[in-house]
Amino acid sequence: MSNRVLDDADPYASRLAMRAGELATYQVVVPVDAGTPRTERFAFRAIVGISMGGNAAMSIALAHPDRFDVVADLGGEPGPSMRYTLTMVRDYLFGGFCTTADEAAGHGAVGQLCPDQQRPPRTDQFEIKSDFDHMVYQDGEGVGLTLSRSFYMKAARDLARALSNPALYNPEDPYRPPGVSAAYLERPPAERCADPVVLTDFYDREFNPDGSRPVITFCDGNDGPVLGTIDPTVAPTTRRRSCSRSTSTRTAGAIPVSRSSPTPTSRSPTSASTAWPRSTSPATTRSPTPIRPATTTTTSRNPGGTEGNLDWDQGEPFEDVGLDGVDGTCQHGDAPAPGLGGCYDVGEGDGAWTLSPNVARWYESDVATRLAALTPAQRAHVSLWFDAGIRDMLNASISANAGAGVLATYGLPVGVYDGFSPLDGSSSETVYDFARVDWSRVPRYALLRYGNPDATEAQIALGDGRHVGTAAQLVNRATTAFAWIDKRLPDGDRVDETAGGEALRGQLFTAPSTGRETPYAVFLPPGYDQADNADLRYPVVYFLHGYGQEPDDLLALSSVFEVYMQPSSLDLAQRFQKMIIVYVDGRCRPAGDDALPVNPDGDRCERGTFYKDAPGGGPAQMETNLLELMDHIDGLYRTRAAADVEIVP
Repeated sequence: MSNRVLDDADPYASRLAMRAGELATYQVVVPVDAGTPRTERFAFRAIVGISMGGNAAMSIALAHPDRFDVVADLGGEPGPSMRYTLTMVRDYLFGGFCTTADEAAGHGAVGQLCPDQQRPPRTDQFEIKSDFDHMVYQDGEGVGLTLSRSFYMKAARDLARALSNPALYNPEDPYRPPGVSAAYLERPPAERCADPVVLTDFYDREFNPDGSRPVITFCDGNDGPVLGTIDPTVAPTTRRRSCSRSTSTRTAGAIPVSRSSPTPTSRSPTSASTAWPRSTSPATTRSPTPIRPATTTTTSRNPGGTEGNLDWDQGEPFEDVGLDGVDGTCQHGDAPAPGLGGCYDVGEGDGAWTLSPNVARWYESDVATRLAALTPAQRAHVSLWFDAGIRDMLNASISANAGAGVLATYGLPVGVYDGFSPLDGSSSETVYDFARVDWSRVPRYALLRYGNPDATEAQIALGDGRHVGTAAQLVNRATTAFAWIDKRLPDGDRVDETAGGEALRGQLFTAPSTGRETPYAVFLPPGYDQADNADLRYPVVYFLHGYGQEPDDLLALSSVFEVYMQPSSLDLAQRFQKMIIVYVDGRCRPAGDDALPVNPDGDRCERGTFYKDAPGGGPAQMETNLLELMDHIDGLYRTRAAADVEIVP
């Protein structure tokens, strides 16, 4: 959208030009209080996260609105819409298998691949389709990760440890599947692979509705010739899934299998063939057949719709059949009937729409849940920036689109930008310059989708629109997010300062509540240690890194931000104000880590904590750890105190 400001002789000077992807009717409105000064309480803190840190930055900040003013979620994995993320994981990443309905229709035997029966991808949003045997692999640049099956399995397990297991609910353990003991999971991988747990009478509406098929734990196969695919010729001794519903060890394209530990398998109230981790409960209408929605909720056309939104809304009918979706099955904690191997179902006959507590924990980090918990005044104060690549391997842009749709349902001002050029009016992202952006025209809620929809194969190979993006997109992502953060924090210090900043590596902090010894890194802005600045205090930006990284990996970015804090050809208003930047640890710290020997129990994960308070206990209480680190930083450095500031919206 562009505002054409021309001379009075031009008959079009008062018109507004817009670009849209479809035919629509638009109305330009201005808030009744626009331009009226008001007083807001600023904490003078921002939080930014990339990849693994993205959703964490958003969810932590919105959970503590008194402690953060500005949030930047950069390509968050999982994305801001946890509902979409779980759907994508179910349908694609860990999906693609034939159900009993597919078998009855002649599409293939239960457990074989049925990719032609998957829901079609949202091509208008560049959604990437995959299945369990063919996980997404992107060759070339701009990915930032090696997309092997080992990577996907580790990340899935770590997400289940950080947020709980959304596929199967066990009241005794938020991670462990029902019927699998803690002692079994403590055994070495080779032993577990050679000695699977076999469960009987384990029901599932899609894959095992009569409970006749045994359910086993199994080890995933090794990567095939193309990363992400299964190589059936290699013994599956190193890749592990926690628990799956199957008749035998899984190899490529065979054997009935249901979603395993970090994958969703419960029920949608509108589809008997859609598994989702919730109880299909309130029994106001008991329906043996699927109740199809008349319309479909979409992020772009109907973001506030209730039908087809993967949740139960007041007044919708449902079946009170529990999490397994099968009527009459034994409930967890009941004495098993003769011949039954165990009672694994939860929620049947309780007369309520019972959401799996594990899934509810995932939904706590959904932008919709977080925003709903805020007051109107809190929603009007916080500033939220999303970015995502249109070719991100885990469809981050689709999740971000859904997040933007949620914002719109509150009537919040949302700016959506396809690429960097619409921000500064440049001809291409290679000449884009954040300093030319009129930030007063960018609303406090914004989504930037980077990547050229018409990119050539050569451009895509260089990373266009991928998880990290091309070299230019990566730099633009970082500088744009920080420029936006800078402009959302008022009254910053932009005075010329020739002294350089200071990057402090290898700092250590011990969290009082857990005793976890945690590394972090700090950037002190130019002039921080100068005697003349002894009374100056600075806002703080907390930066959360990606999966498998650690704080020192991002510290080099400080040199980029420092350049824009120092004297240059930029006007003072275009420079970054001087900020303290704290790089926060989210890496898994195992027991016996030589670098951090004071953590005897370890974090009970493999590569990343996702900055959550792990529901299974242990020292990886990372949201709590961050809040305690913030208190430590306030006591150690000259951070700016919270204050009331008059602003003009």
